[in-house]
Amino acid sequence: MTIAFLAIIALSLVLAVLSKRGHVRQKAEDFFVASGQFNTVLFFFLAVGETYSVATILGYPGGVYANGTGFVTWFLGYILLAFVVGYFLNPLIWRAGRVHGAVTMPDLFRRHFDSRALEVVVTCTVLVFLVPLGMQQFLGLQVVLKTLGWSISPLLLTCLAGALAFTYILISGIRASAYVAVLKDILLIAAILVTALIALQHWGGPTTAPSAAWKHAMTPTLKGDLFSITTVISQSLGFCVVPQTCAYVFTARSASAVRRAQVTMPLYMLMFPFLTVVAYFALLHPVHIQSPNEVFPAVARALLPAPITGLVMAGAALSALVVLTGICLAIGPLVSRNLVPGLSNDQQRRWSQVVIAFYLLLSIAGAATSSQLLVTINNLFYFGITQSLPGMLAILFARRIRPSAIIAGILIGDLIAIAIYELGIPVGGINPGFIGLLVNAVIVMSVLYFSPGETRIPVSAITPRQSAR
Repeated sequence: MTIAFLAIIALSLVLAVLSKRGHVRQKAEDFFVASGQFNTVLFFFLAVGETYSVATILGYPGGVYANGTGFVTWFLGYILLAFVVGYFLNPLIWRAGRVHGAVTMPDLFRRHFDSRALEVVVTCTVLVFLVPLGMQQFLGLQVVLKTLGWSISPLLLTCLAGALAFTYILISGIRASAYVAVLKDILLIAAILVTALIALQHWGGPTTAPSAAWKHAMTPTLKGDLFSITTVISQSLGFCVVPQTCAYVFTARSASAVRRAQVTMPLYMLMFPFLTVVAYFALLHPVHIQSPNEVFPAVARALLPAPITGLVMAGAALSALVVLTGICLAIGPLVSRNLVPGLSNDQQRRWSQVVIAFYLLLSIAGAATSSQLLVTINNLFYFGITQSLPGMLAILFARRIRPSAIIAGILIGDLIAIAIYELGIPVGGINPGFIGLLVNAVIVMSVLYFSPGETRIPVSAITPRQSAR
């Protein structure tokens, strides 16, 4: 098991080194967004790597195991709808990136609205809510590495994983992440298919309390349909303004490359029925599971030969590492470009590497003290990130939005969402982030109606030829 796992990790490092060919001396723009040179294939694997992370292979079957069918409605619904939203919005976001020469999402806000205050607010909001996402990847890595059975402390193992992610970044930035994402996707799909098919083969073996297990699994226990519906809506809309998603969009060579990739992304959803099989197998069979996050690794280890288990766990580990590198490459320039403007290319890279190292350490510390479900952390992330959506829509479509309205909407929307969640305020089962987003949108639209700002040309009104560099 260990040999197979380490062989895949070594192969991923080889791919990262190969990604540097022809790009030995990278400028900051090339390091963070590949200078917008990725074709459809590379952009597809990079973007899919963000969509299907460790929360998929661990969080989804764990969520089904712990929460029943209500979880399925939410998880599948928001991803599927996000692809539809992305088909229409992501090409426009790519165009906005070209018009404004953006590397980060706050770059768009600053240059479109000519507002340093708005840039700082968006940057700080993004930084605060990206911390839970890094924790999510390290929580997943802890589960994966625990399955390998190494007699090494979990904290040391996660530190080594963080060092590996940092190594990918140092080698060639976003290009290394894209190359490793190809290997990750191949292993991820193979791991899910093999584990599910072997589980089906062993389905007729010993079971444990099947009637009680099925009753639990088929009960919609995730706070009801209203929570699922409002969560699906807010997260599918918010997915387009996730900072690393924007950065990935900026790596694409053209808007058509973004659109073609969006069309094929839903094919990956074929893996979810197989992950559901794994979750139900764990419910119906005597598999030792200490927490819902361990459902997939526990089933894989119980059914598969050791070398195959090593390959499966390598795929799961890479799914966390690829997303983690993407988060880091999004968070680095947020500081070196948006919070500390005016740095040279070399200074941006150096500052970003320091920020990334600090972020990795912070996420490791957070994961070491957190016992929450991966999907709960996913919710916290979207509570805050989604509040940038009205501002992004203003960049793409509106002409007379005041930057002060967007600032007020983001801050009040964040405050409402977090207050409802932390204080347990009853809201009839509605997702707190959805309520915050509604209030945010009302603030922006009210200011537009009663006190419109100066006219700015929205990106949707700029032709593709005008947006080309």
